[in-house]
Amino acid sequence: MAENYEEALHTKVNRFKAWTKENFPAFSEEDNNGEWCFCDEFFEMYDCSMAIIRNLAAGEATGQMIDDLLFVAARDNEGENFVDELEEHSEWFALLCRRCLQTGYVAAKWQFAKHLPNCKDHDGFNDFKEIIYDFFKTDDEYTDRMALRSLAELYPEQAERYAVDFWERKKYEYDEYQKIMVLHVLFQIHSPKLPHYLALAEKSEYRYLRENAEELCEKLSSDV
Repeated sequence: MAENYEEALHTKVNRFKAWTKENFPAFSEEDNNGEWCFCDEFFEMYDCSMAIIRNLAAGEATGQMIDDLLFVAARDNEGENFVDELEEHSEWFALLCRRCLQTGYVAAKWQFAKHLPNCKDHDGFNDFKEIIYDFFKTDDEYTDRMALRSLAELYPEQAERYAVDFWERKKYEYDEYQKIMVLHVLFQIHSPKLPHYLALAEKSEYRYLRENAEELCEKLSSDV
C-alpha cells in the first residue's frame, strides 16, 4: 500500500511543479509566501499528502515520500494546515521535523520550528524537543525568529540568553523583526532585562519596533 501512496503523491507533486514552472517560473524556495499556489494541482497534491498521514504509519515512509511530503509542507506555508494536521500524528511530525533540516525547504523549516511546542503528546518529547536548537543553524531569518519564539515555551530558562544574542548580533542586514521577537520573548519569560531593551527600542529608527515597545510598556503598566 505504501508504494501506491508514494507513486500517487509523487505524480501529483510533479504535476504541481509543472504548473509552477509554467505559471510562476521565477519561484524559488527562498522567496515563497505560499499565496500564489492555490490551484487544482495544489489541492490534489495536498489531499494525497493528507491521506498518507492519516492512513500510513510513519515507519512505512520511503525517502521519496518524505521528500514529497516536505515539499507539500513548504508550499502550504500560507495556511500551515498540513503541519497543523501533523500535530495530531506525532510520529509523522517527529520524522518530518528531523528530515526537513536536511533539505532546502525553507518554508517547511520555519513551520516545524513554530509548531514544535504543540507536540507534547509525542512519546519521548522531552528528548525530541532539543531539536529546536538545530533550527538556529539554518541561517534563515524567519526560521530563527520562529525558533526563538518556541524556545521561550520549550526552554524558558535558555530563552533570555538567546534573545539577548539575537538583539546584539548583526547577522542579518535588516533585523527589525528579529528585535521585535526579542522584546516579546523577554516579555513572555518575565525577563528583568526587558526594560533595558524596551528603552533601546523606543530610540530605534525602526517604526514597528518602536510601536511594539510602546504596546509592551502599556501592558507592563496595566499589570502593575
